[in-house]
Amino acid sequence: MVLRKASAVVALASALVFVPGCAKEAASPSSALVRDLRSASGSSDGEKVGRWLLAELYAPGGEAKQAAEARKQLDKLPNQKGLRASLGRALADEGHGLPKSAATHFAQALVAAREAEDPETELAAWMAAHRLVALRGAVPSLWKTHKKTVEDLIAKPGRLGWRAVAELVEWWAVESFDEVKVIDQAYDAEVTARMGCVKGLRLAGPFGHGTAADRRRSFPAETAPWPLVFPADPHRGSAARVLKSEQSRCVAQATEPSLDGVFYTETYVTTEAERDLVVAVQGAVKVWVDDVPIVERDLRGWGVWQRFGGAVHVGKGRHRILARIVNDSASIRLLNLDGTPAKLASDTSPEAPYGLTPARALPSPNPIDGLVTALAAGKELDVDPFTRVLAAHAAAVEGMQDVGAVILEPLVGKEAAAYALELSASMVSRDPALPDELRKRNEKMAHQRATAADPKMWIPRAWLVLDEAEQRGLVESVEPMRKLVAEFPDVLELGDQLTRIYAKLGWRAERMRSAKDLATRFPESMPAQRLYLAALDDDGALAEADTIAERIKKLDPDVEIDIDRALARRDWKAAVAELKKLQARRPDRKDLAGRIADALTRGGDPSAAAEQLEKALAKNPSDSGLRLRLADRAYAKGDLSALRRALADTLQAGGKGTDIREAVELLEGASALEPYRIDGRSVVKAFEAWEKSGKHMEGVSARVLDYSAVWVHPDGSSEMLEHEILKIQSQEAVGKESEQEPPSGLVLRLRVIKPDGSVLEPEPVGGKPTLTMPHLEVGDYLEIEHITNQAPESFKGRTYRGPHWFFREADKGYWRSEFVTITPKDRPLEIETLGSVPAPKVVEKSTFVERRWRMDESPPAPEEPDSVSPREFLPSVRIGWGQSLEDTLARLVDVATDETPLDPRLKRRALEIVSGANLSDKDAVAKRAYAWVLENVEEGQESDGRRSILGKSGSRQAAFSHILRQLGIPVDFAIARNKLAMPPRGKMSEVEGYDALLLRVDTGRGVRWITVRDKFAPYAYVPAEVRGQTAVVLKQGTPRETISAAGVSDGIVIQGRADLREDGSAQVELVQQFTGKVGISMRGIFDKVPESKRFDFVETRLLARNLPGARVRDVKLENMAQLGEPLVMKVKAEVSQLVRPDARGLVLKSLFPLHLAQLATLQTRQTPLLLGASSHFELDFQIVAPKSVRLPATIPSGTVKDGERIVDVKDAVAGQSIRLLRTIDLPAARVQPGAEYAAFVDFVQKADTLVEREILLGR
Repeated sequence: MVLRKASAVVALASALVFVPGCAKEAASPSSALVRDLRSASGSSDGEKVGRWLLAELYAPGGEAKQAAEARKQLDKLPNQKGLRASLGRALADEGHGLPKSAATHFAQALVAAREAEDPETELAAWMAAHRLVALRGAVPSLWKTHKKTVEDLIAKPGRLGWRAVAELVEWWAVESFDEVKVIDQAYDAEVTARMGCVKGLRLAGPFGHGTAADRRRSFPAETAPWPLVFPADPHRGSAARVLKSEQSRCVAQATEPSLDGVFYTETYVTTEAERDLVVAVQGAVKVWVDDVPIVERDLRGWGVWQRFGGAVHVGKGRHRILARIVNDSASIRLLNLDGTPAKLASDTSPEAPYGLTPARALPSPNPIDGLVTALAAGKELDVDPFTRVLAAHAAAVEGMQDVGAVILEPLVGKEAAAYALELSASMVSRDPALPDELRKRNEKMAHQRATAADPKMWIPRAWLVLDEAEQRGLVESVEPMRKLVAEFPDVLELGDQLTRIYAKLGWRAERMRSAKDLATRFPESMPAQRLYLAALDDDGALAEADTIAERIKKLDPDVEIDIDRALARRDWKAAVAELKKLQARRPDRKDLAGRIADALTRGGDPSAAAEQLEKALAKNPSDSGLRLRLADRAYAKGDLSALRRALADTLQAGGKGTDIREAVELLEGASALEPYRIDGRSVVKAFEAWEKSGKHMEGVSARVLDYSAVWVHPDGSSEMLEHEILKIQSQEAVGKESEQEPPSGLVLRLRVIKPDGSVLEPEPVGGKPTLTMPHLEVGDYLEIEHITNQAPESFKGRTYRGPHWFFREADKGYWRSEFVTITPKDRPLEIETLGSVPAPKVVEKSTFVERRWRMDESPPAPEEPDSVSPREFLPSVRIGWGQSLEDTLARLVDVATDETPLDPRLKRRALEIVSGANLSDKDAVAKRAYAWVLENVEEGQESDGRRSILGKSGSRQAAFSHILRQLGIPVDFAIARNKLAMPPRGKMSEVEGYDALLLRVDTGRGVRWITVRDKFAPYAYVPAEVRGQTAVVLKQGTPRETISAAGVSDGIVIQGRADLREDGSAQVELVQQFTGKVGISMRGIFDKVPESKRFDFVETRLLARNLPGARVRDVKLENMAQLGEPLVMKVKAEVSQLVRPDARGLVLKSLFPLHLAQLATLQTRQTPLLLGASSHFELDFQIVAPKSVRLPATIPSGTVKDGERIVDVKDAVAGQSIRLLRTIDLPAARVQPGAEYAAFVDFVQKADTLVEREILLGR
C-alpha cells in the first residue's frame, strides 16, 4: 500500500534495531530530555511548548497522552506561531488525520522560519515546505488559501534556505502551469527565470564504456574549449562529440542518438561583481566552476547523493560551469545563497576567456552534508532528537532511506515514541541494505509498535488492515477500513483505499457510493475524481461522467481524459477534436500532431492523417516514429525504398532512428537472405530417396537438414537464417518434439510434414508459452525456418562475435548440415574450427565474401563416460573479428568494481563478525570473516553483499568481499584460466578459457587467493585446476600474478593397524585424514548423515571397499568445524576374515585396492577423458600376525608412472608384521584419445595389478 504520508515524507527508520544480533543499538538519548521539557506544561511560551510537543512525538520516552496535552496547551496560545510551535502542531495534526489544520500550521512554520535564528531552521523549513506541497489535492483550496504566502516567501525567503525555496518555486510552477491558457515562450521564460535555470546549455558525450566506473573518471571534456569531436576511446572505438540538443524550460536534452556512458554539460555566465552562488546540476556526479570542483558525488560513498548543490565565490567577469552527468539531459540552476534566482546572463561561446579571477569553493550548502559525512566516518552525532528527525527527513526526500535510518537509529529503541516508529516503518520499506523479507517483517513490527504507542495515528492502523487483507482476503479488510474512514473523514487515502477495495471485490453499489462521497469531499483531488469517473463509466452513467470529466479538466487542463474516453468509445471524430484543443493550448507538445494523425487514420481519413504527419514532421524532423509511419504508408503503396530514405533523413536530422532501422533490417534481412533459402520439400524427397537405397540415420530422430546462412554487415549487425528439418524416428522423439518454443524473429516455416506430403501447422493458444505440433507421429517431418536479427555489439562494427555452429550432436544423426556466412571483404575474419570440418567453399561477391561449410551423413556423436563437454570435440565452426583478451579484460575491470556504499551499520556488523581477531592482523581478520560467512550465509541469488550479510542468504562471495571492504582490507576480483580447459584455437576461445573467478586478498603478510562458495572449503583453498595458473587481477593495469597454494593437497592419508588372530579375524584401528577437495566433500557428506546412522554409513560406504567384511565398533570425527585442518576419522572395527584358508595355506586378502581401471572402462576412446579432480592417497597400514603364522620373507613392491601420474608401492615385511606403504598421485588432467589414452590404460592396469594382490602366508 502507498499512503500519502509514506510518499510525501519518506519517513525515518532503522531496520537494524529490529535485527537480533545485527548490530549494537546506537546510544539512545535519555528520556530525561522529555521529562525536563514537560515543565512547559502551563507555559505561555509557544516555542517552549512546541519543543515539548515535538519531544513527545519523536524523542525516546515520548508519550501519546503527554503529546495530546502539549497540543491542547498550544491551542490555548493561538497567537504563538513560532517555528517549533507551528511545526509541532502541523506534524501532530497530520499524523492524527487532520490534513487541513496541518497545512495551515506548515505554512505558519514557513513564515516563522524566514526570521528564525535556530541552527536547524533550514531543515525545519525544508520539511514544512515539502510536506505542505505533499498535501496538494488532499486539502481543498490549498493553493488558493496559501498562494499569497508562498509567493511572498519565494520573493523574500529570508532564512528559509535554498532547498525549501526550491520546493515552493516548483509548487508555484505546477499551479501556474494549470492556470495558464497557452504554454508559450513567455510562460517558459517566466518559469525558467523564477527557478534560476540557465538558458543555453551544451552537451557532449558519451564518454567511457557505459559502466558505473565511468562516473569517477576524467575525460577530455573537462578541458575547454570542446572540439566538435573528441579523440576515440581506444577500447570502445567510439568518439564522443558535442551533441545536438534542445532546451525546454530548464532541461536541455540531446536530440541525436548516443551510446551509454557519461556526458558533460557546460555553460558560461557573466557576473557584474563579486558574489556567492549556489550551483545545482540535475544528475551531476561532479561540478566545476572555472575548473574548481565544488560538488563531487562518488556513488560508492555512503550518503553522497544529498550533495545536490555546490557553493562558490566568483569574481567579476565570465565563468565556465561544467558538470559530469549520468545521461544526455541536464539542467543547471544558479541561485543566491538564500535560494532566490541569481539572474545571470549566460552564453555558450567556448572561445571567449573565462575565470580571469579565480573561483573559490565555499562550504557545502547542502543542509545535512556535515552530519552525513560525520556518520559515514563512524562518528557519533551530538544533536537533539528533533534535529535527527529533520535530517533523516531530508535524507529520505533525497531517496537515501538507509542514511535516514542511521540518523534516526537512536530514536527507535525500546522507549521509542509513536511518531518515530511510524516514520521508521515507511523508511524501512525502502532501505536498500535490507533483504525483502527482513524489510517486510521490520516494517510490520514498526507499525504494530506505533499503533500500540498511539492508537489515534491513522497510517500504521491502515497499513496493518491492508497487510491483514493480504493474508486473509480483501473481504476481511472492508469493515476495519470503513471504521477508519469514519474516524478520519478528512484523510483522502483512506477513502481511496476503501473505494479500490470495493472495485476489486466487484461491489458496484458500495464502490459508487464511496467514490461519489470521496469526489464530493475532495473536489480538487485528481485521484478522487478519477476514481469516481471510472465508477460512472463502468456503470454506464455517461452524462454524469461527462460532468466529472469537465471537473477533472479544470483541475488539470493538460489532462487527456476526454481523449482517452473518446478513444475507448472508438469515437475518432471526438478524439481528433479534443486533441486539437490540447494542441492549441500546448503548441510545444510535438507528439500531438502524430496522435491526431493516428486518430484520423483509425477514423478512415488516411489523407488527412498523412497531412498531419507531415506537419508534425516539419516541427520535429528528428522524430523517427513519425517518419516510420509515413514511410510505412509509402511502402504499402509500392515504394520499396521508402524505409531506407526515412532512415537516412532521420539520421541527417539528428534523430536516433532505432525503430526505422529495425523495420529495414527485418524486411531487407529477409529479402537479402532469400537467395539462400532451401526448399524443404526437395530436401525431404532427396532424403527419402537416400533411405530407399537401404541406408538409415541412427538416433531417436534424424536431423535431415540443419542449415544456416548468416549475413554480417560492416557495422557488426547481422541476419541469421536458420532452417531445420527433423524426421521423427521414435515415440521418444514424439514426446520430446511435440511442444516447441515459438522461434525468435521472423518465422518463415513452422509445420509438420506428413509422409503423404500433407502439411499441418500449429495454432497458437493465448497464454500458452509453447506451440503444439499437430498430430506428430513416427515417420513425420518437423520443419522450422526463421530469421533473427542481431544488433551490433560494438561501435561501428569494431568487434563481431558470430554464432558457434555445430555439425553433429549426441542423440541425432545429421544427414545434411551446412553453415553459410556472408561477411564484409574488408574485415579480417577470424575462423575457429574444431574436429574434422572440411574446408569451406569460398566465393567473392562484390564487397562480401561467401563461405560454405557442409558435412553429410554424420552419425550421432559418441557418448563416453567421463568425457569433456561435447562442445570441445563436436565438429564446429565459429567466426568473428576484433576479439581480443585485453579488450575483454578492460571491460571486466569496469564491471568488477564493487559500487555498494559502505553503510556504517554494516561496519558495526563487520566488527562484530570478526570480534576477537587482532584488527591489525589482516589475515586473521579475513579468516574470521571467511569462517562467519560459511557458517551463517546460505548460498543464494542475492548479489548485494549488504543484503547477503543481513539476510544471511545470497552470494557468499559478495558477503565476504563486503565485510573486508568495510574493514579496510584490500580485496580484488581475479580471473584465471582453468588448466583443464581445452587449449585455445584462436582469440575468441582464448577469452572463454578464463572461466575461474577468485578473490585476491592482500593481507600484508602475503596474498591469499580465495573462493567463497563451498560451505566446507578451508580458508585460502583454491581448486586444483587453477593452482599455479596465472591470474589476471581485475583492476587498473590488469596485473598478472601466479596463484600460489603452498601446502594444499586433495587426498586421503590412512594410517592403521590390524591385529590378526589365529582364526583369521582381526581387530582393526584406522585413522583417516581427508584434505582439500576430499575433505570438503566428506564434511558435506557427514553434515547430512544423522549421528544415529554414522556407524552404518562408515561401515557400508567407506570401509567395505578397503576392508571387506569389516564391522564398525566405534567412529570418532575430529576437526569437523576446523576447516583449516584435515578432517580426521578414527575407526575401530572387527574383520571376521582378514585371512582366509587356501589350498596353499593362508591368504591375506587384497586390502585398500585402487580399482583405477574404473577410470578407463573403454579400451579406446573417441573423446578426451577428463580427470576433473586431483587425487592423492597415502597408506601406512601394519598387519601384525600371531607367531603361529609364518610371513613371507619379502613381498612385491614397485612403481608405475605415466607422466605426472604415479603409483608407488613399498610394502615390506618386518618380524611378525606386514607393512603396506603406498603413495598414489593422480593430478587433474585431460587424457587425449589415441596414444595418450592407450598409455593411460596401460598405467591403470599395471597399477591395479601391483596394488590389488593377495599375500600368501604359512603356518
